[in-house]
Amino acid sequence: MQKYLKLTKHLAWEFDKLEFVRIPKDQNMAADEIVKMASSEEKPTNMELLTEIQKLPSIEEVLTFSIQSVNSWMAPIVSFLQDGHLPHDALEAKRIKMRAARFTILNDILYKRGFSMPYLKCVDEEEAKYILREVHEEICGDHAGPRSLVSKVIRTEYFWPTMQVDAVELVKRCDKCQRFGNVQRLPVEKMTMITSPWPFAQWGIDIVDSLPLGKG
Repeated sequence: MQKYLKLTKHLAWEFDKLEFVRIPKDQNMAADEIVKMASSEEKPTNMELLTEIQKLPSIEEVLTFSIQSVNSWMAPIVSFLQDGHLPHDALEAKRIKMRAARFTILNDILYKRGFSMPYLKCVDEEEAKYILREVHEEICGDHAGPRSLVSKVIRTEYFWPTMQVDAVELVKRCDKCQRFGNVQRLPVEKMTMITSPWPFAQWGIDIVDSLPLGKG
């Protein structure tokens, strides 16, 4: 069904206008009976249908472009997961193998998987910049700090390796964050410690109730 969907999207670009209309079930009995035949071994008895069983797909698979660019950080991981290709350097090959264990490919898209989070869609550098700007300062953006910004991006189910560094750089370059952000009120120099002029010059005592008697 995914191949048919790709073919439909591919053919849709050849039309100036395209409209999909949902036909109610009671007005499309023939298609409903065919669906029942495909999902079960029982033959429909409500109507007579002329059917033909095809041993091969009736469409040609549409050629699609690779989801990663050549210089993308995802390229070596996808190459290993799809074709098993590894670089000649043994150390680099071992690193890619260990790293690829945390990723998977679903519907030609690379996802990062974790133990306590949903699958995160992996994006390249250009798309990552767009996602950061949208989450940080667009319609629903609240100009959050770097840590909160990364958490919001993860909740929207996106991932790339330099998320923390990119978030810090974006907040530093944001004009509104620098103008209206909370001012750090730390002292400009180290605090001067008060020292005693001689040992035991100051004494302190904790006033407590009567203590239990010790053994002996």
